[in-house]
Amino acid sequence: MKERLQQLLSEAGESFDYLKSDIHNLSRYMAELEELIESYRAFAATATLSAPADRATQRKLLKRTHKIIGPPPDTLAETRPELARCEDLVT
Repeated sequence: MKERLQQLLSEAGESFDYLKSDIHNLSRYMAELEELIESYRAFAATATLSAPADRATQRKLLKRTHKIIGPPPDTLAETRPELARCEDLVT
């Protein structure tokens, strides 16, 4: 019985470690999203898309966006067909 209790406590500890890791990853992801949003706000406040530097900044922001949250849904089917099928179920 004591061994079983120790095994269950060990499994609970592992589950707790996984939860801590997930929370840490989620916090990091949220920080990246907040930074990206602030970059978009700063860009939108000053951008004139006729300026080449602003178009370059826009491309960099889009590249960061795709890196953090993935490609737009219309290109998802081309890049990750297995995820596009899942999205069809959600929408």
